Amino acid sequence: MTRTLASLQEEGMELNPEVLGGLSPYRTSHINRFGDYTLDLERKVAPLQFTEIVLEPHWTQIAEPRG
Repeated sequence: MTRTLASLQEEGMELNPEVLGGLSPYRTSHINRFGDYTLDLERKVAPLQFTEIVLEPHWTQIAEPRG
């Protein structure tokens, strides 16, 4: 998902919290907890780019504390 979002952003698509809010990777309603799952443990997975920022964290937008 990270690579796809980065690619869309490079193509000029605006990614904001509203857009990303609908793309949560933690949706679990489709998972059958007690079902049978087939896993390909030999499948090669491309490494993730953990340094790639798709959207600035919301905490950077918090006002300075009053004091």
